[in-house]
Amino acid sequence: MGVRLPFMSGSTPRQEPSGHRDAAFGLTWRRVDGETRLLLVRNDRVRGGEAVPTWDLPGGTAHPGESLEQALAREWREETSTEPIIGRLRLVLDGAKRHAPEAPALYTWRASFFEVAAEGEPAPGDEVTEVAWATTEEAIARLSAPYHEVLRGWLELSVAARPEVTYRAFTWLEEAPTGVTLAGKLRPLAIAAALAACGRLDALGLALDAARGVGVTRDRLEETLLQLVPYAGFPRAIAAFGVLGEGDRAPAPGPRAEDAAARGAEVFRSVYGETAARIAAGLTARHPDLASWTEAFAYGTVLSREGVLTLLERELLAVSILTALGNLEAPLLGHMRAAVRLGATPDDVRGAVDVVPASCGAGRRAAAQRLLARL
Repeated sequence: MGVRLPFMSGSTPRQEPSGHRDAAFGLTWRRVDGETRLLLVRNDRVRGGEAVPTWDLPGGTAHPGESLEQALAREWREETSTEPIIGRLRLVLDGAKRHAPEAPALYTWRASFFEVAAEGEPAPGDEVTEVAWATTEEAIARLSAPYHEVLRGWLELSVAARPEVTYRAFTWLEEAPTGVTLAGKLRPLAIAAALAACGRLDALGLALDAARGVGVTRDRLEETLLQLVPYAGFPRAIAAFGVLGEGDRAPAPGPRAEDAAARGAEVFRSVYGETAARIAAGLTARHPDLASWTEAFAYGTVLSREGVLTLLERELLAVSILTALGNLEAPLLGHMRAAVRLGATPDDVRGAVDVVPASCGAGRRAAAQRLLARL
């Protein structure tokens, strides 16, 4: 029985909150030094919280309302700095990622591969670090991600043996994270918060996709990005919301402006306990406005927002954010201790440190890990 291809030219892909995504990639060959070579790009993919350099074909995920060809053309321009001429569809992969063979899908993914002619000489765009023309053997060796398995098999076929259009369904397994990690769905929020804090916006988009793929709701993503403001500043938060994109939302309930100072003082005491007065005095000694601003805005406006993130969750996110920013040992240790005071275990705090990607800066995670002995 023949298989009807689910997406053909001009179609509009689905974008679902369930974790499904549609993507389009380009297959471009060129004769280089007497050999037929395939165009590859290298960029970051988030694996286990790390931004890992990965070779891939030019292309990416479709935005809502885009046809596959529109998505491919946009991604192609962004990644190769050239104008594409999109040809026929050659390969469609229906994939699902799971932690175990019988486990529910973490997300599903449909990738469509089109022949593309590149006008001009490709050069790395803003979203990739390198472009390369690879022989078939080199391409098979470099395309090492789990979702490349079927593509590698297709490339191994001789040109004459490749069907006009190939359709395959596949599942790739990725073991659940082991060791000390954050429980539940706070882990993907901590990864996203860390990447946003250190300005890794390319990897942040992938982290947000991964969070949505495991069921993290938009309101929790938004609250996480809002929490960047007291630690990393408005510019980082604004840039992060640019990656998240627009969506329907209702503002989370927060204290009235006239209540912010009183509420902030209460939350400040909850966080710092018996050390609150000493910390406030230290802030005042540095500048008279620092203590009042910190209490009224950071604690009375941001950290006191209720109904989406608990105060304990916010403190663990603060640990991830401060770890990613680096060179902030005193406030980082203060928030580590605050998380324990609010009910976190030392392992919870370690998890908030360990999920910070190494790409945020050499040594930052290790420096934070050394502070754990002082809890």
